[in-house]
Amino acid sequence: MKPTILLLWVLCISLAVSAQRQRFDRVSFTPPKGWKKESSNEAVVFSINETKKKSWGVIKLVKSVASTGDVEKDFQSAWTLLSATPFSISQAPVTTDILEEDGWKMKSGTGKFRFNNADAFTTIITMSGYGMTFSVQFNSNSRQYEPVITAFIASLEADKTNKQPVVTTNPPVKQSGFAFTTTNFDDGWTSTVKEDWAEVSKGNIRVLIHYPNKEADAYQSVLKDGDLKAWNILVSPRYTNLRNFEWKSVQSWQSVSFMEGDLTEKGTGKNVHVVLFKMHYSNGNGRYMEFVTSSKGEYEQAFGPYHNESYGWEKPADMQWRNKFAVSATDLIGKWSTSDYASLTYYYVNTGGTAGTTATSTANEFNFLTSTTYQSEHNGASGMVGNMKFSSQTYKGTFTTTNWEITMTNRFEGKPEQFSCQFEAVKGGRILVLTDRLGTVHTLGKIK
Repeated sequence: MKPTILLLWVLCISLAVSAQRQRFDRVSFTPPKGWKKESSNEAVVFSINETKKKSWGVIKLVKSVASTGDVEKDFQSAWTLLSATPFSISQAPVTTDILEEDGWKMKSGTGKFRFNNADAFTTIITMSGYGMTFSVQFNSNSRQYEPVITAFIASLEADKTNKQPVVTTNPPVKQSGFAFTTTNFDDGWTSTVKEDWAEVSKGNIRVLIHYPNKEADAYQSVLKDGDLKAWNILVSPRYTNLRNFEWKSVQSWQSVSFMEGDLTEKGTGKNVHVVLFKMHYSNGNGRYMEFVTSSKGEYEQAFGPYHNESYGWEKPADMQWRNKFAVSATDLIGKWSTSDYASLTYYYVNTGGTAGTTATSTANEFNFLTSTTYQSEHNGASGMVGNMKFSSQTYKGTFTTTNWEITMTNRFEGKPEQFSCQFEAVKGGRILVLTDRLGTVHTLGKIK
């Protein structure tokens, strides 16, 4: 079959859609009806497999990364990473002209590949603007799903800001071994590292982003049981005189915990309104957050009123990402590591039987030897289970850091590489988050 350039060329980034909307990273959308959904830190994926029609389709929305400033380069990076490399496509894609609207530029390209000894096609749609870029990949063996991907693209609504936190020029005196314990965001919020939470404040409002707590975060088959246990562990010990308490959580594929009540602070005697909130992200990285305001009305004015749906919670949920602190060179000294594993099972469309499983496993270790030198090791295994290929790479060089970025020398082919960097505070330490130019995120814990 010939590759098809989908008819997507009306860029509807800000289109209002009446159906139930969802959000991933910095993009909201209307999910395709009847398609299976899977989420990870890097992407949200929708898939359909219609055995009787012998047809299948996959839509993948990939996490946004910093733009190069050139949509052509952004598209080529996405094409290489998402389609050309995994599907072994050597021919250049059939591409469209660049479209521009409302500050966004869009570029698309399509190519052919073979899957289960049959023809299939892959399309990458890249959108760049406001300092960021994100891509949608569509893979299928049938043109019947083109209206679905067209509607999905039309439903996309992306943030138009790319705000970076502001930090003081001179680092404050070190506390607990780290240079930065405060982040001042340019919209007036300030984050501060505390012993048991990262506290975000503006005016009279405080948001306590509670650190992972083994007892409070323990899985409960009944959502209400888990929520009430978390309230008793995280909230109750610091207050008295609970009044007007309500448990109003929403059970869904990605549940929302919501409890609120009026209390009196033990330390100050002040009467406050408290909301305990958690978005239960499918990848498991949701955090309980405690919103402390003078009244229920003040909370609703800042974060929106309660509603009994699993979507539309971006304002309170996005506060979680303000547990974000700058990095200094001396903070990095030591070993930081992470590992990851993923697998995908294929099925024959004509019989429904399994066609094998592919798996990918990676382990990455960054050893910052001094405040200017590093060594890193990257090991991986991928391919069909039982016939996997292994790789290993070691780099050595120097590095520099500027609060939110790290530049390392002597990386792939001897070239320098730049990472976005930040710390997430946890009890007794930090998690180091490195993101490369292709959007690969390394979430690293310190091991030495």
